[in-house]
Amino acid sequence: MLGASRDRKGFSRDKVDIEAMEQENDRDLDHLADRVALLKNVTHGINKEVDDQHKLLDNMDGNFMSVRGLMGAVTDKFRLVYNDKANKGLIYGVVGVATVLFLVWYLTRK
Repeated sequence: MLGASRDRKGFSRDKVDIEAMEQENDRDLDHLADRVALLKNVTHGINKEVDDQHKLLDNMDGNFMSVRGLMGAVTDKFRLVYNDKANKGLIYGVVGVATVLFLVWYLTRK
């Protein structure tokens, strides 16, 4: 080892520097492993949240389909009632009374 300086114990400074760099690399690898484990936990949490949201949306889709069926049945029945001439006057009366009650409530609220 030409030109290699020696310390008091007789070790080459190049060897000490290599050992120090290896220790630093080991610390950096440990730190990197901790960060990777943290990232893995975060991604598992995100995956679980996405799965939960997907299940919720599937459940809501089923509920909306159920409500759509019920609303379709209600509108069909309302259409039958509305098409009868005798019931048109009754419907207009109910809507008028509801409108008047709403206006009275709105004006007395202020």
